[in-house]
Amino acid sequence: MAFCKDFNARTQKYKSETPMSVTITAFKDNTFEFTVKSPSVTWYLKKAAGIESGSSRPGHVAASSVTLKHVYEIAKVKQSDPYCQYMSLESICKSVIGTANTMGIKVVKELE
Repeated sequence: MAFCKDFNARTQKYKSETPMSVTITAFKDNTFEFTVKSPSVTWYLKKAAGIESGSSRPGHVAASSVTLKHVYEIAKVKQSDPYCQYMSLESICKSVIGTANTMGIKVVKELE
């Protein structure tokens, strides 16, 4: 019961259909600790681009496009994740752009 209340309290800022990664550690004395990570970069990119999946031929066929503003917003959210908290925002943005490229999503300055 304590886990459910704690989990719901920590995840209330997310919408119900948002997938998230959770790492749970249970101890012998019935205590626990867990870490909630934000959704994956690919999920955010697909939401921003408005597509269900990436390109079947990345580099040849563009599935959709996102703006640099989208990339920046995704990087800001990912910066709060435990494994990204010590990375610079610029590094995270470069990583998001790399992920977009491998998905066949074109990154543009502004949508036309």
